[in-house]
Amino acid sequence: MPSSTSRTLTIFIGAMLLILAVLITASIGGIAAVDIIRSYSGGATYYAKGHLSGVASLRRYAATGSPEDLHRYRRDIYLPASLGIARDILEQPDLPVGNSYPFLIGGNIHPEDAAGIAWMYRIFSATALLDPAAQLWRDADLEVLRIDALADKLQRAWAEAPSDRPARERLLAEVETVDARLSDIEDRFSRQLGELARSIARLVGAGLAGLAVVLATLVLALGKRTQLRLALAQRAIHEREERFRDVADMAADWIWETDEQLRFSFFSDRVERAIGAPKETLLGKSRREAAHVEDADAWRRHMDDMAAHRPFHGFEYAFRRPSGELRHFRASGKPVFDGDGRFVGYRGTSTDVTEEVAARRAVAANSALLETVFENMAQGISVVGADLKARAFNTRFLDLLGFPRDRFRIGDPFEAFIRYNAERGEYGDVDVEAHVARALEAARRFEPHAVARIRPDGTVLEIRGQPMPGGGFVTTYTDITELRRATRDLQTAKIAAETANLAKSTFLANMSHELRTPLNAVIGFADLMAEERFGPLGPRYTGYARDIRQSGQHLLGVINDILDIARVEAGKIDLTVAPVAPISVVEGCFRMLRQRALEAGVGLRNEVPAGAPPLHADMQRLRQIILNLVGNAIKFSQEGAEVLVQYVEAGSSNGLRVVDRGIGIPDHLIDSAFEPFTQLHAGFSRRYDGAGLGLPLVRHFMDLHGGTVSLESAPGAGTTVTVLFPAEPAVAPAAATAARR
Repeated sequence: MPSSTSRTLTIFIGAMLLILAVLITASIGGIAAVDIIRSYSGGATYYAKGHLSGVASLRRYAATGSPEDLHRYRRDIYLPASLGIARDILEQPDLPVGNSYPFLIGGNIHPEDAAGIAWMYRIFSATALLDPAAQLWRDADLEVLRIDALADKLQRAWAEAPSDRPARERLLAEVETVDARLSDIEDRFSRQLGELARSIARLVGAGLAGLAVVLATLVLALGKRTQLRLALAQRAIHEREERFRDVADMAADWIWETDEQLRFSFFSDRVERAIGAPKETLLGKSRREAAHVEDADAWRRHMDDMAAHRPFHGFEYAFRRPSGELRHFRASGKPVFDGDGRFVGYRGTSTDVTEEVAARRAVAANSALLETVFENMAQGISVVGADLKARAFNTRFLDLLGFPRDRFRIGDPFEAFIRYNAERGEYGDVDVEAHVARALEAARRFEPHAVARIRPDGTVLEIRGQPMPGGGFVTTYTDITELRRATRDLQTAKIAAETANLAKSTFLANMSHELRTPLNAVIGFADLMAEERFGPLGPRYTGYARDIRQSGQHLLGVINDILDIARVEAGKIDLTVAPVAPISVVEGCFRMLRQRALEAGVGLRNEVPAGAPPLHADMQRLRQIILNLVGNAIKFSQEGAEVLVQYVEAGSSNGLRVVDRGIGIPDHLIDSAFEPFTQLHAGFSRRYDGAGLGLPLVRHFMDLHGGTVSLESAPGAGTTVTVLFPAEPAVAPAAATAARR
């Protein structure tokens, strides 16, 4: 009995140990399988997250062309791509399992989970247990490759045709289609993992139930442990599904759904930031009821699409926030049908494109403004591209060159314009083909050019061409016919004026000589009579003789001034320039003017230093300059005033300054003071005599010396006139006067 009991106990213990071993083995296997399934679920989540983030970046890249968005896409899509490479390695039995570990880890699989995932796939991928999930994985990898190929096409589209937006939208539509298939595969993969976990749970449960007859307590404990692990696995799967939905919410600005009456039944939370109000304010409304209608035709087409249950993409509409701010949204959606094919509503995404719409409208407004300016310019303008085809031209260009308005279009070759002109004789009697060939050869050099061309109708065109940075050129056409005619008339008038001026100067010179000869005789005889050389005349006639002498001397001075001006203008005055001591020449002029100053009650003061450097001047003309300037100062000074003459230096020039405190000259009349025969105080009541030749002579003489004369004055404050002579005598002193004429 003991032996039997012992055997029984031994068998029982052996059976217990065997059952325990089987139980332990089954438990360990089940736990490991569940843990590996958890790892698969985690990998599926990272796979979906990488795919969704990559597609989101690809959408932004399709809209902006930003290299940063493309880089983010490449980074995000690497996760599913890396997991796909690992699967491919595991399906090749001749490759070591360890080769797949780096790619599993690259897909965000924890390094400690990589081995379990790899071995489970290598062993069970072909079994009924894991084959459905493996096939879904293969299908998902194919869709990822399709997305990546579309990304490459988008990159080429941006590089080759950045302005071809419709092409990018078509590519993006293909991406959305592949994205939808891939999302569906990922959903099925997640469900398959859940089913796999449940299958393993059932198998483990059935095994444990069979062993519970002999080891209930052990089976119960093991069953609880297994159920706990399964619950954890299911919770992880549920959390992964929640994360998947969160990622889906972030894939677009916001997600929306409608019911079969096209009224909104769901919004993701992001819509509140776009509309500036709780999302509940839009639930139960249709899009048209909520929107601000701007384009009735676009809305009619959109409503037709929805009424026909057709998918739509990129529909833009306006929305007014409660604050009054107008925003613009872009929506895309597709119809949803139940298992019986019955329409149940729409599902889609929307994006706030307010800034994009504003930018588009600003560009359109600027383009319209530029086109208006372009068409209304007085000049004709044409733009030819690097391919020598017309890119733009305005109506003025056609009119100036006499082209029929319906003859040419944008895109016509430059050759067609040249040939048309040559054939109608615009360039004269030329060989048409040879002329066209020469014109094209010159145009291909894209060099700046400016020519004046006379058309057969007599119109003169100024043609100026400038090359553009990328090739081609812009040409302007200006009608200068009237300008040419005016220039020609002006030249004729100038020659006539110069001829008349020369004739005037010659006449004045001749007449001055003719007048001066008898006038000298008058002055001489008047002088003899005033001095009573041949006997007394009586006080009355003596006074008359003095008046005759004074008037004759005044008239002789005027005639001498006229003669000097005529000689200067005729270029018949020669200078003898030599160093002249300024103090002595000023003192000599003061002696000649002292009697006049005494009669006017005006004092004269010579402030030129005794050691002042000499002036390089003609002595006779310098004396005339000082006499004219000091004489004017005496004439326009009040009784009791004083006239000063000072020495001045300015840079390399030196000269004299005449200062008075007389009546002064208004600022607007200063320039007129240098014009011949100008009387600044003219009229029947003028108080000051003179022919108005003093200052003009001073300027002419200073021009002959190559010097300058300047005048500063103000009414009631007096006048200051400064004459400056060059340090070296002028080489061609008459040049300045000739230039002034």
